[in-house]
Amino acid sequence: MDAHLHVITPSHRQAALGPSLAPPPKLQSVSLIATLACIAFLNTFNSGTLTVALPAIAADLEIPPSLLLWPASVYALALSCTLLLLGAIADVVGNRPVFLIGCVLNCGWTLAVALAQTSNQLIVFRTLQGVSMAFCMPTAVSTITNTFPSGKPRNFAFASFGAGSPIGFASGLVLGGLLAQAAGWRTAYYLAAGANAVAFVLAYFTLPRIAPPVSNIRHALVHEFDWVGVASASSSLALLSYIFAQISFSGSTMRAPHNIALVVIGGLLLPFFVFWEGRQERLGRPAILPNSIWRQREFTAVCVTVFLVWAWFNAFGYWATLFFQDTQGLDSLNAALRFLPMVIVGLLTNIVAGVVVDKIPAGILVLVSGLISASGPLLYALQEPGWTYWAAGFPGMCLGVISTDLLFNIANLVITTQFPSRRQALAGGVFNTVTQLGNSIGTAVTAMIAASVTEAEMHGGNGVEAASATLKGYRSAFWACFAAAVISIVTSSVGLRKAGKVGAKKDV
Repeated sequence: MDAHLHVITPSHRQAALGPSLAPPPKLQSVSLIATLACIAFLNTFNSGTLTVALPAIAADLEIPPSLLLWPASVYALALSCTLLLLGAIADVVGNRPVFLIGCVLNCGWTLAVALAQTSNQLIVFRTLQGVSMAFCMPTAVSTITNTFPSGKPRNFAFASFGAGSPIGFASGLVLGGLLAQAAGWRTAYYLAAGANAVAFVLAYFTLPRIAPPVSNIRHALVHEFDWVGVASASSSLALLSYIFAQISFSGSTMRAPHNIALVVIGGLLLPFFVFWEGRQERLGRPAILPNSIWRQREFTAVCVTVFLVWAWFNAFGYWATLFFQDTQGLDSLNAALRFLPMVIVGLLTNIVAGVVVDKIPAGILVLVSGLISASGPLLYALQEPGWTYWAAGFPGMCLGVISTDLLFNIANLVITTQFPSRRQALAGGVFNTVTQLGNSIGTAVTAMIAASVTEAEMHGGNGVEAASATLKGYRSAFWACFAAAVISIVTSSVGLRKAGKVGAKKDV
């Protein structure tokens, strides 16, 4: 195992990714893709179920208002701060054992969520769910890039993997809502645990059985692993994610002395990480994410674009839910049903992505899809509460998701190309870390904006009613989402203009 990660130039990318891969047999390919898509499905199914069933869960477990949003937040927090660590470990010990361990753990903790009797138990089990999913997501990306040859096979594998997310979220919203009313919210998590058990069985028989990437795993983990870099990056991400989650609940919590201290510590760890990675690279020692990789235009542009798009898209979904329920007075199930067009369009977008990423330059695809999707939050910022769903809600849902699902495929192809074959799980960890960080920050920032606008309206001396002030706060959040979408369009237009057709087959 090399001492550090070399930056891959275009002329050496194929060599770094290894020799040409022979596509696996058709049955094995279908089974493997189904297994990986099932994990992506479960990742969002649990979140969708929690979104729609949270009122029922809160009533059953007597969750206090101060902890109401933590079952969702701790999952994202635990996932985001362990992705780099587990991705890097998987590159040492191999994808198969790490993925299988993740499946077992996720099955167990999902079952534990279904059996939780108190709010504290639920929060702890959701945290452990996030950690277990961090075993699976980076290794899924690595399995795709190291199993399917570049070109159409890999494009469709990523498209199918990406399609699991919108289907999972939709199923969680609909089934979670129905089951919460008919059979109880726990039934949805029992089903998820069962599906996870099936995924484990499929993974056991379909994941490639290959020798570990290194001959001496213990020596590699002790002497050839950037533990300081991983620890500083993970700690910083954990602290900052926690702070952003706190801000999402109430901006006033930032005045607490312990939160101020955590912000300072998390902020200082970031420059330390940059310093440490530069030092490691300069001395030829192991570096989890060497600074030189950020000089690759496409890599940096994709990471920034992914961060911005996932920030505004996740926030857009959050505020759309509140708009449906608080402003238009819909119950949770009817609000969830209004997200179905987004899911269907997202699924179709992944199918289209598998077809076009090897035919159309990435810069054009991201630019056009970004312009289309920016109209989603724009429509919601302009709509009135009395408008029918078909006037703005429906087209906003359909258009807003296109750039996210198309970018999922493009970003995975670009990021994995920048890493050699032996570091593909780390590449998957980088992508998923950027998305999770975008999710956390997007919700937190828009929550601060909405809260400040609502408060200003309420105390401005203009006699504004609470409902009107709240609506203006929601609109300000949608405008913030639109602004982030525009910035992402500019970033991708500049950074990816020379990226070419990222899904094209690479010749050796």
